[in-house]
Amino acid sequence: MHSDDSAPTAMWLVPHTHWDREWYEPHDVFRARLIPVIDRLLDLLEDDGEYRFTLDGQTAMIDDYLAIRPENTERLCAAVARGQLAVGPFAILMDEFCCDGETMVRNLEQGIHTAQAVGGVMRVGYLPDMFGHAAQMPQLLKGFGMVDAALWRGVPAAVDTDAFRWRALDGSEVRVEYLWDGYGSALKLFEPEKELDRLVAEYLRVHSARFRGSPPMAMFGTDHMTPRADLLGLVRGHNARCPDARLTLATLGEVVASRPHDAAHLRELPVVVGELRAHVRGNILPGVLSVRTELKAAMARAERDLTTAERLDAATGGPSLRMLCERGWRLVVESSAHDSATGCGCDDTAAEVLNRLRVASHTARGAIDTALSQLAGRTPAGAAAAFNQSGWERVLHGETVLDVEADAIPEGAQLIEALPTVIGDERIHAVDMPRLLRRIHGRELFGRTICGYHFPREDELVLETSRHDTGAFDPDAFSRELHCRLEGADPDATWHVVTRTSPSCRVLLAGRAAGMSVALLGDGDVEHPVRASERSMTNGLIRVDIDDDGLVRVTDLPSGSAIDRALAIVDEGDRGDSYNYGPVPSGTVRQPVSTEVLVEEHGPLRGRIRIHRVYRIPVGLGADGRSRSPQACDQGIDTRLELRQGERFVRVRTSLVNAAGNHRLRIHVPIRRRAVEGAAAAGQYGVTWRGRAGEGGWGEYPLPTYPAARFVHAGGVAVLTDRTMEYEILTFADEEGAASGRPDEIALTLLRAVGLMSVNLHPLRDEPAGAEVAVPDAQYLGTVVTTDFAIDLSCPDWDDSDLIRHADQFRFDPVCLVGTDRLATAASIASPLSTHGRVALESLRRLDDGVLEARFVNYHRHPEPLRVRAAGEWDRTDLTGTVTQEAVSLWDLDVPAAAILTLRRRSGGPSEDVQSHGCTDAAQQETES
Repeated sequence: MHSDDSAPTAMWLVPHTHWDREWYEPHDVFRARLIPVIDRLLDLLEDDGEYRFTLDGQTAMIDDYLAIRPENTERLCAAVARGQLAVGPFAILMDEFCCDGETMVRNLEQGIHTAQAVGGVMRVGYLPDMFGHAAQMPQLLKGFGMVDAALWRGVPAAVDTDAFRWRALDGSEVRVEYLWDGYGSALKLFEPEKELDRLVAEYLRVHSARFRGSPPMAMFGTDHMTPRADLLGLVRGHNARCPDARLTLATLGEVVASRPHDAAHLRELPVVVGELRAHVRGNILPGVLSVRTELKAAMARAERDLTTAERLDAATGGPSLRMLCERGWRLVVESSAHDSATGCGCDDTAAEVLNRLRVASHTARGAIDTALSQLAGRTPAGAAAAFNQSGWERVLHGETVLDVEADAIPEGAQLIEALPTVIGDERIHAVDMPRLLRRIHGRELFGRTICGYHFPREDELVLETSRHDTGAFDPDAFSRELHCRLEGADPDATWHVVTRTSPSCRVLLAGRAAGMSVALLGDGDVEHPVRASERSMTNGLIRVDIDDDGLVRVTDLPSGSAIDRALAIVDEGDRGDSYNYGPVPSGTVRQPVSTEVLVEEHGPLRGRIRIHRVYRIPVGLGADGRSRSPQACDQGIDTRLELRQGERFVRVRTSLVNAAGNHRLRIHVPIRRRAVEGAAAAGQYGVTWRGRAGEGGWGEYPLPTYPAARFVHAGGVAVLTDRTMEYEILTFADEEGAASGRPDEIALTLLRAVGLMSVNLHPLRDEPAGAEVAVPDAQYLGTVVTTDFAIDLSCPDWDDSDLIRHADQFRFDPVCLVGTDRLATAASIASPLSTHGRVALESLRRLDDGVLEARFVNYHRHPEPLRVRAAGEWDRTDLTGTVTQEAVSLWDLDVPAAAILTLRRRSGGPSEDVQSHGCTDAAQQETES
């Protein structure tokens, strides 16, 4: 780090570039710009051994560069080995609220692997530009053996030093090198270059106290910045003129390693607990949570699909599907970047991210299909079954087709629809009749098997088909008979050709399955059946009643708790951008112009009622860009209520085709209290309590809108989510402004449509967040916008309830299959594990050596016993796989509050079905009994 001059360092300079992989240009445009940047960097590092560079904490830059310049692999590795170039530890600089906790784990896994492959990983969790930081990040970093982080945004005003201790929800801590003046703080020292000496002296005079005797660190770099070739010359000139204000180039890792880490020094640092979402010294741009909601949904869908694929792979055995799953996770991690999944880039970037996430889901679906075919081979032929990917036991529902008349479906099944028996009905000239033979491939026609035919009249043919291989149809005999009947026929005569199939119905079936196991569906036992009428629906546990205007009363029947006037929709103007909501002072629309209620399914397994409301809303902003347009359009919105047998929450799906621009559409769920102090929201492997107001102090108004990825709970009411959603707790006043008796409401954002990536003049933000780039696709005009959530009144205290289990049940629909084993009498699967307590299974996967890895999270604020049944011996590990405790008791192991727990089953262990063989040891059986 030092030259031959032994004068002490007065200030560290950390040369770097912050590389947004995709943003206002798509990925490969920025990749083309990256190549000459690293070409030049490698030359500089080789030309002068004192040059240092930090490659933005993400190895995606390395992957992107070496894909184009593979011949420079050795040069790059040599620079890392010399300590001049710092790489990792992340694969990508993700947004910490738009992806799941497991995605962040895989991000670090991938980044560390790549960094080690090129010479070594920087052991600092460098998070320079994320829009706030998740509460459990310190625990994740500690799990990978890191004790340091460096970040900028989100830190509260109480921190006025260069460092602080950041404590996760479980008590894990890392030391944070606080980039309090951003990641480009050293640039102003060189503007203009002739003032360098004076500017350095002034910086030291003003800011040295913040660093408590250690040399200040200043970051020399910014977005997409090319390394300066003259930097070392400027620094050496300054050092010769000002030996008492010596500047030293270093990597971020070198600076952090030089800081004191002994217990005495750490005790002096301020402590910040949980998430970092203050607006104090940098904008956190919370509007990214609600823009381009399709990206958030695609991210969550890909994560769920990959989770399901990995769990199926663990359960089925056979050839490993790990590489397919890892390909999918790489695509998800790439898409989690803080300008990607957030949706705050250009339209081309958003389109590429969406497609990438769809491909990740396709990859997962391919793995799922492969695993399901194995399961089908262990399931009785023709039997409908479903795989429960949750760790908890639950009732599974699945749709299938039965070859019966509608009035003959078995007890316990629910008719969805009777399928048509005529699948082809056409008039064909006799001369064209031989063309029929081209449709028939052996015995297959229209995806079915031909089981017979007949000619009711001389000019009529009826083909009988079935979904199954039945009958004795002879294609050659049919061809001969058809040609014989056509001989001598008038070529212009018209034949009537009918293709029929056996009667069949699409039905909904149910079955109960233990965690990570298969259940046959249709056992006939319907507990807590659903009954729906014109304006109400119940399953004996929860009831919904619909008012004339489409608002809903929800009642939890066992407790008697209820909410009224739920699911109101409010439409407001938005003159903001993809980063921040921009309120419009008037023009809010609250009342529909028409309402229609339709019962779609009556039960007994599932009931559905659709509420169709039409609102008259402004088409966009007015000519001044600050008010809503006087022109209006009809905005139809469907709200589907769904109850399933045995579930204690009501599922809600809203669907609309967006008809207007520059507006925010929210749906309101009342809670059971007013003027509540805040809400608890789950996501990223933790539950965070948030008050009603954000902390301001910078150039951004702290709107109290926040993210929830699993649920938000306030005032005895929980809203379950299946993706990152934006919420706000609202308190209402009466006409005179005093507090009214109306309970508070949780407002969920369904849609926020904007036309600019960033606006230069924003009502709630002092400075632009980026360039004023038009993003017409972010208006979502003509786009179908669908949102799923659920309302749960059964958990007045989230921490002392089954809310975590309900959220898991809501997120994961089982995957269905039809058996193919003609000898089997029951589904056969060796369930790798099942959970029986309140600790959630979050990840289960096979590793290369046959080892199973399971990750659990105790979301609660108190310790919980693990209560897991599984075959084999399991060790406790950190997130790198290093064993920290051998042969743990899966039943009795205490999981600390808010802890992330990783276990690995030793290779070569038994694969008995835990449903059949119970716990792993007698002590567990005794404890359970």
